[in-house]
Amino acid sequence: MATVKSIGSSAEMKNDSDSRHEYSPDQVASFEAQLARLRDETAGVQILLHELSGFLTKPRARTFVNEGIGRRLPVVARCALNVFKLFPLGAKKLLSQDECHDIAIQVQAFAINVYAVFDNIAWVCMLEAGGMLPQLKVSVFKKECQAFIPKALLDYLSQDVTTKWFNEYGKLYRDSTAHRLPPYLPTRAYTPAEGQRFSDLHAQAHAALLEAMSTTNRKRMHELLNAKEAVEAEKNALGSNSLLLALSLTGEDASAPVYLHPQLLCDWSLVNELLRTFDRAMREHYGWPVRALPNVHLG
Repeated sequence: MATVKSIGSSAEMKNDSDSRHEYSPDQVASFEAQLARLRDETAGVQILLHELSGFLTKPRARTFVNEGIGRRLPVVARCALNVFKLFPLGAKKLLSQDECHDIAIQVQAFAINVYAVFDNIAWVCMLEAGGMLPQLKVSVFKKECQAFIPKALLDYLSQDVTTKWFNEYGKLYRDSTAHRLPPYLPTRAYTPAEGQRFSDLHAQAHAALLEAMSTTNRKRMHELLNAKEAVEAEKNALGSNSLLLALSLTGEDASAPVYLHPQLLCDWSLVNELLRTFDRAMREHYGWPVRALPNVHLG
């Protein structure tokens, strides 16, 4: 597994194009352990944020903690958990197109809300410090807003690994989801041999359909349509579940795909780490009591 703020986790994932696309047993065990840890950790982060809101002196800053971050954090967690339920680690059953659409719904909500946590933090810092910036200037990565952000949080945000994640992945997926090409999970992944077989079967099915449409012999038409149905059934049984999430793989909008499950874990972990840093930085900056992360275990 890559670091918390990795982009795609692709470099550390084995992807042999001549083998079935699946995680190794060690990876599955690691991902399951991280999923349980993050679920429990998120509950502790929510407690920290609730306490932090009680120290804030500006009502609108409290609103952004409680109704901004406070709403988004459980949505981020729920989206990730839903993906792991829809597409269990090590699943052998082929996902349906509807299931892939359901996963895309979760991923798109996840991407929007992960990105928005950064903006909500910027609003809290700016408002509590008495700032009055225009809406489009409120961002933890904009110079005008950084004047209101506690140094400890700025130090965290200025790390190369954080800015790289935000600029090359987080912003890309958020902006593409909202304005350009939404992320999706392909319904299948194919080895080269399976891809060639798929192309051959597709051509056979298309040829059978064209002939069926042109013949006047009803018996022959039914034979051709039955043959097409059999070919389509074989075609649909090819391949394996894709582990890769993508925006587009072709043309000028192409970008590298990312591994679905580990990337969700990386991003969720980043959100928790970011919020813990934000909480600690605000408390230290304003002299409020510093609180360790509550030890919450949900069983």
